[in-house]
Formats: sequence, structure tokens, C-alpha cells
Amino acid sequence: MTRQLTTSIIAIAVMASACGSSTDQQQAEEAAAAVAQAAKDGASQMAEGAATMAGGLEALAKGVSQAGGNVEVVDFEVLGATFPEVSGWQRGEVTGSTTNFPMAMSQSEVNYRNGDARVKLTIVDTALNQMLVAPFAMYLAANFSERTSDGYKKGVSVKGEPGFEDVNTRRETATVTVVVGKRFIVTADGSGGAGIEPVRAVLEQMDFSKLTAAK
Repeated sequence: MTRQLTTSIIAIAVMASACGSSTDQQQAEEAAAAVAQAAKDGASQMAEGAATMAGGLEALAKGVSQAGGNVEVVDFEVLGATFPEVSGWQRGEVTGSTTNFPMAMSQSEVNYRNGDARVKLTIVDTALNQMLVAPFAMYLAANFSERTSDGYKKGVSVKGEPGFEDVNTRRETATVTVVVGKRFIVTADGSGGAGIEPVRAVLEQMDFSKLTAAK
């Protein structure tokens, strides 16, 4: 009797163990299948996201191109040729770049030195892309004015073109930015003790008509 009971208990235990192993295996297989499906879904979502991002970048580039009115930019070498020689200032090497992505733009710059004073002239051809001019819109208003403990900003006119001055007395810097022909952003950055007057003087030596006629 005891032997039969023991045999029955062992048999039940073996069966339970077998069932348990089968259940664990089934659960493991189901979990593996779920992981595989999640990975597949994730890969699909990543592919869709990449396609969406690519489409967004293409739309942005198209929008930027349209905003520029499909105007060809002036090569940076041509822009650089408009930098003047300024009496009393030593002119450095003209450098620049021209690109068509993500938007058409050309830039040229040169440094002037007079003792410790420095003035850097920069020309950016926006190709009539208003996205590049928009950040300056507020400052270009003739009646714009702002004073702080560090200096001031105000709207000015330079040789008939709208611009603004930005003077920081704490850092001893002075900048004049002008938008020529609604297209060319010309900036004169002064440092090393160059006050606003020398910066204006260097900038005003530029012949803006050469820019508007540049091709």
C-alpha cells in the first residue's frame, strides 16, 4: 500500500514536472515571439521616422529655396573684391565661402588693423532669402533704441541703407550691421579698443553700389 502510494506520488510529481517544463517552455517561446515582434515593429517605426525626417528636410530645403526666389548667389571672391583699402588701416587676407545647401549663401570677410584696434568686415549674400534677413528686422527700424548697463543698440542709416549699431562698453566692442539692397548683410565688428566712430569710418569706405551690381 505504502509502495503504491509512493509510486503514485512519484508519478504525479513527474507529470507535474513535465507539465511545468512544458508551460515554462511555452511561456519562453511566447516571450521570444513577443520580443521578435516588438523588434520588427520598432524597426518599422524607425524606418517610417527616417522617411518622415527626410521628407521634412526636403520640404525645408524646398521652402528655403523658394524663400530665396531662386536667385543665384554671388561668389565669395566677387564679394571680397568690394572690400576697400582704408587709409591708416592695414588690410588682411580676404577669405570666404559659397554654398548651396541647406540654402544658397555666400560670405566673405577681411580684417583691418590699426595698432591694437581691429575691425572685421563681413559680407553675406542672402540671395534675397528673407529667412536670413528676418532676425535683423526689429533692429533695422529707424526709431529702434535700446539701452542697458552694458551699452546700447539703435537703428541707423548708413549711406542710405538701413542698419543698426550695437555697442558694448563692458566688452569694449562696437558693431554696425547694414542690409544693402535688401539682400547683402554687411557687418563691421570692432574690437581692441576700436570705438563706434572708427568702425563707422571703415564701413563707410565701402562702395555699396559695387555690391548691388555684383554678379
